[in-house]
Amino acid sequence: MHAESPSNPEDSTDKDDDELRRVLAASEAFDEDLLALLRAGWNTSSRRSTICLAFCRSAIEHAIAQRVLIEAGLTGTALSLIRLQFEAVVRAAWVLHAAKEDWLDKFSAPVPDGELSEPQMGPPIPAMIDAIGAVAGPAATELKRLHGTVKVMHSFVHGGVHLVVHALRGYPAGKLTSVLQNRNLLSLMLANVVVIVSQDPGLRGSVGRLSGLHAACMPPRQR
Repeated sequence: MHAESPSNPEDSTDKDDDELRRVLAASEAFDEDLLALLRAGWNTSSRRSTICLAFCRSAIEHAIAQRVLIEAGLTGTALSLIRLQFEAVVRAAWVLHAAKEDWLDKFSAPVPDGELSEPQMGPPIPAMIDAIGAVAGPAATELKRLHGTVKVMHSFVHGGVHLVVHALRGYPAGKLTSVLQNRNLLSLMLANVVVIVSQDPGLRGSVGRLSGLHAACMPPRQR
């Protein structure tokens, strides 16, 4: 009877690196399909749909930038974009489901020359999520869960201790894989916003198709 040799930490690291490369490639394919959905669902027939889709486009841009930066090894900057993507997704859903007409009036009002302040940002993100929950409960529940992970990433935006530790020690491949998987889940939720705001019956079922086609790059419990 032979005793098993202890596992080599390098073997685990290699597996994590391989998994990260796989999820990066799968995420790129998902991004391409999401962009195609955005193009197909583009709808500027109303002020609400135009603002909503502008947030959708911004969220996708932030998501793609995360992937590209992680692939380039610029992970600190990639992690700072998590907050931007998350907030753009929440704002897109909030504009679609819960923003009042008076907010749309203020947000879309012309800004006077020389005025640099934002016209109207709306309620805080947690309040937006609560308002989304009145119309789309499951989506709000998932957004609340993700909001808990996003809070840690504020450190990368504001120059906190997580940013310093990352600069000194790096970020493990396994955690970067989780970042990408959560990024993809957010993008899948955004796809549902795009389908609804498009008002195109031909796009019904698109989210389910995306979910099935790209399940391998979603968080494990979503598979």
